[in-house]
Parts: sequence; C-alpha cells; structure tokens
Amino acid sequence: MNMNGEYGAFGGEPLQGFNNGGANGSNGNFIGNGSNIRVLRTWELPPNGITQWEGTNEEMRTLFDTLPQELSAHLIQMFPPDILVNLNEIYLQLGQIPECVVTNDENDGKTERVDIWDRPCTLAEIGLFGSFFDGDAKVKRKGIPGTLHRVSLITHPMRNPVQVLGVAVRVGRALQGLIETMTGGPQFLFDLAHKHQSLLIIGKPGVGKTTALREIANMLSQNRYLNTVVVDKTCELAGDGLEPHPAIGRARWMPVGKADMQAHIMREAVENQSPDCIIVDEISSSAEVDAAKTIAQRGVMLIATVHGTTLPEVLHCRERGDLVGGCAVVTLSGVQAEKRKDKRKQVLKRGKEPIFHAAIELHSRTRWIYHPKIKDAVDNYLEGDTTEAQQLEPGRAVACTSIPSDGTFEYSTERNLHNNNRHKFHGQNQNQNVQHFNLKSIKKR
Repeated sequence: MNMNGEYGAFGGEPLQGFNNGGANGSNGNFIGNGSNIRVLRTWELPPNGITQWEGTNEEMRTLFDTLPQELSAHLIQMFPPDILVNLNEIYLQLGQIPECVVTNDENDGKTERVDIWDRPCTLAEIGLFGSFFDGDAKVKRKGIPGTLHRVSLITHPMRNPVQVLGVAVRVGRALQGLIETMTGGPQFLFDLAHKHQSLLIIGKPGVGKTTALREIANMLSQNRYLNTVVVDKTCELAGDGLEPHPAIGRARWMPVGKADMQAHIMREAVENQSPDCIIVDEISSSAEVDAAKTIAQRGVMLIATVHGTTLPEVLHCRERGDLVGGCAVVTLSGVQAEKRKDKRKQVLKRGKEPIFHAAIELHSRTRWIYHPKIKDAVDNYLEGDTTEAQQLEPGRAVACTSIPSDGTFEYSTERNLHNNNRHKFHGQNQNQNVQHFNLKSIKKR
C-alpha cells in the first residue's frame, strides 16, 4: 500500500486551516472590525507552519494495514487525499450508514461527517474487527501498538455472549509547531513552571486538547532542568504500546490502564518520580480533583485538560469546580448589600484558592482564549464584572474582554469594552459585536 502515491504524504506537510502564511488576516467572524482591536504582541510563525509529526506516514500505513483490508481498500479507492489526510474517525454501527469524521479545512478546522457507503452496515462487516480483539468483546478498547490510533467497540450489555453492535476507529496524530503558532513558543510554560504555577486547558471533545498537551510534554521534556511526567489516562497521549510514543519527547510516561485508577497514579507520580511538572489528560472526577490539589500543594506544576467550553462552566460543575476555586452562596450584611447595584444579600462567592493559576480555552483550531489569572476571572465573573483576557491567534495575541452571561463567558475584542472593563453586565449582552460561546445555545443548534 503506497501511502505517498495513493493518498498523499503526511509527515512534515503543512496543515491547512491554520493561517500558516501569516497572522494579519481576519479569523472568520471572530475579529469583527479589524481596525478596532488592540494587538498585545506578535511572534514569528514556524517556517513550515503546523505540520504532522514526521512519523505520521508510517503510522497511517500501520492503521490501514491493521484495518480489515476490504475497508482499507474501499477508503483509499473512494476518498481523495485531502480527505484521508484529515481523517479523524471511522465509525461503523449495525443498521446505520457507516461514516468517516474528517476535519474541514474550509470551515476553521471543524469536523464533518462523510458517508463511507450508501447502505447500512452489516453484522458481517462489523465482525471483520473481531480478530483485532482476539474474539474477546469484554475488551472494548485497544490501541494499535507503535501509533496513536485506537479501536473501540460498542456492545449490547444485556446479551450473553456480549454482542458487538459497532466499531469506532479514532485516528490519532501528533502535530509540530502548534504551540509556537498559537502562543509564540514554550516560554510562557517555562515561566509558569519557574513560579510553580499550573495551567488548565479547557475545551470540548475533538477541539485539540490532547494534541496540544502532547506537544507541551515534548517541549517541557527538552528542558534539562525540568523533570516532566505524563500520566496517561487512556493511553491517548503516548499510545498503547510498551514504549511511549516519540511525540512526548523525553517525558516520563505513566500509563493508567483503568480510568478509575488515574487519581492513584497521579499521587504515585508526585510521590515516586520527583517531578517538576505533571501532565494529565482529562480530569473528570472528584477523586482526580483531590489528587490535583495534592500535587499543587506540593509545589509541583500541573498541566491538565478538562471538558468544557469556558471557565465558568468548569466553575459551576459539582465535581470539577474546585479546580478553579469553586463557588458557594454567601449572605451579605445589609451594608454590603446596599453597596451592590442589584442590592442582593445572597450572592455567589469563590469558595477557595484555585488549584490552577492560568487557563486556556480552546474554541477552534485558530482561536484560543488565555486567562492569565483564574482567580481574578472567577471573582469578577461572580460579581458580574468583565475581565481582561487574551485572544490567541496564529502569530498574535489580541486584547479581549470576558463578559459574564448565563453561566458562561462571551467575548469581545472591541477596544471600547476593555477600556471600561469594570462595567457590570450581570448576564446581559451590551454589545452586538460580542462573540457567543454559550454551551446551551450550541446544543440547541
């Protein structure tokens, strides 16, 4: 199977949709009036832009050699190179039309579903994956050794023996140049590490949190004065083999295996590995939050991801709220309530010191929001005040304003807003150029 000839080369090829050519173009509908923004700083983009890791060619060959050959041959014959190079997932379900999920370069890197066949999938076609799991349907997820790809089964829990209903093949890939393109390089990470401060990466599934975390691990591991340890919950960061994937560099790798063991492995990392920095992919339970607190209390930098869209959504989550300080209802005195615009006596206040110092929200491939001080952002949000943040784009950082609105943040890069960033909004949209990132509205659409 000729990877280069039949569907294009992967390793070292610039990715589309990242504005590799420069940083001065508009970024979809996010910038608005380009003359009314304040650019905080700019940086040089990598010479080759954002590229696939150099070993991607070989890993894609391994994937297509591992898949049932009927499926591999059909995909290569049916789809042009520009689709296969952006392949994210292959999904087959009994009775459903099988499909691929690909990245749409023309839509800011958003994913799009593409049909593989024009008919429902059969049980025989799903059964082709049986050999990969050695006929054991109790093992519902396996990685392809030497790669970042994984295969997951969908089963019927009430059938005996277990009946396989579907298969999801996730295409994993490492990128080079992402952090340099979006932040200017690893210096801000070294600054946080020097101060023993932690970084939280927030984003919805598929937006690129794990990809960013993988490159961060690589960058930090190149610093001989930092001991970086990766706690790999689902073996997505460094693969499912006996050796860690080269994309995490020289970081120490601690695979978790079972998801409910992550909190234990996090504590084991800080107790046994003498780390300067611990990297964790996806904190989701209260036990993992407690483990993160233990790490922070020992003066170790923690870089972790969490599902969400904006900082307030994490704050209001019962299990994960303490990561950013949590909140509780507080009763004010009459004098204190009188000073408030809304005159309320019962208000929400931050409950404790945040475990993380700074946060990055990943909204798209070319638009990140950086909160340099989580404590200030949370306090102002609970007061109904706006907060200054930074909108990170390829090659530059733009000043933006975080505006509290219905349990989330809305953002504006309009200069008049961050000149008066203490204005109280109390959830109301005061500017028609504000960008909306309300999870509820996204789900409705």
